[in-house]
Amino acid sequence: MRLLLTSFLIFSLSFSSYSQFWITGVSSSPSPANDCDIITISINGNLSASNCSYVSSFVITGNIITIEINETCGGIGIPVITPYSESIVLGTISSNNYTLVVNQYLSGMLQETNTSILNVGTCCGSIALVNLLNNNNCIGEPSSFVDGGTIADSLVWLDNGNIFYPSPSALGWAYTFNLSGIHDITLTAIDSSGCSDTNNVIVTVHDLPEISLTSTPATCPNCQNGEAFVTVISGPIPHQIVWSTGGTSNPFTGLNPGSYIATLTDGNTCSETDSVIVGNSVNFIENKVVEFSFFPNPSNGVISLNILNKEFNNINIKVLNLSGELIEEKFLFGKLNNPYLFDLDLKQGIYILKVNNFSRKIVIK
Repeated sequence: MRLLLTSFLIFSLSFSSYSQFWITGVSSSPSPANDCDIITISINGNLSASNCSYVSSFVITGNIITIEINETCGGIGIPVITPYSESIVLGTISSNNYTLVVNQYLSGMLQETNTSILNVGTCCGSIALVNLLNNNNCIGEPSSFVDGGTIADSLVWLDNGNIFYPSPSALGWAYTFNLSGIHDITLTAIDSSGCSDTNNVIVTVHDLPEISLTSTPATCPNCQNGEAFVTVISGPIPHQIVWSTGGTSNPFTGLNPGSYIATLTDGNTCSETDSVIVGNSVNFIENKVVEFSFFPNPSNGVISLNILNKEFNNINIKVLNLSGELIEEKFLFGKLNNPYLFDLDLKQGIYILKVNNFSRKIVIK
């Protein structure tokens, strides 16, 4: 008996000294494999004797799949190599290029390691791929999402986790953001089987600058000595001012009485346009404009209007689109209590709010 056990031990140790003997084959099915397949790993190998048995286990860590065959031999057996075949079901796993490591142990001691590559592709028919024409935009300006090869049966767009609906455009899709700040945009493309792919882009939307226009009247109806001045309330530098008559100075001097429009472009390349009337000192009171402020902007339509010229009692409020068409008009008579609240029934977009002869841009979200 002692001689038999000694012979068995020597026999086992002699085989363990040869590499690639205990694990004779490792394969996977299906091949090639995709992330929607149930993947099975088949292992063919040898046990040390007829009385040996094994248990198997696996773990997936990142892109490494480790399978362990733990062999134990109990009692007295015949010291002959005993083949085995093991099937391990991994199930569905994510698309990746995996390193497949199979370790075989005898009573806790490593006998052999087999390393191979397992490539898992994707069976998803969806591709979400967009980029931005311009990552920096201004409130009220459309952002263009350029289609880089999106394939899907349906699309879901999220802006900071909230669903939104861009419109198809020549480049892909377009959307006008009415809130400034960082917009984390996620596009999810979904195919008919429910398989999905996602793409993420970041859009920075800047506030429009705020400006106020004032004027100094000319000394007579035909005198060219009036002035117009732009005060920048908000908006990063540099500031570029262009007047409707072609000038760029501030103040704009040598003006006849009349209406003048200024456009300011700030350091974010966002622009604001406003107008002012240059009167003349002969009838200055009659030509003086009604200056005003309002908030919030952007607005959902309900705004608080503050008339700055207290002596005016009769106020004409007009809302124009950017083409100059009249959309809505209100008349206020008598002494006004500031601020005056009113509701504009408007669709989303950019409009011109005009109080008598003084105008400002308003964004409806």
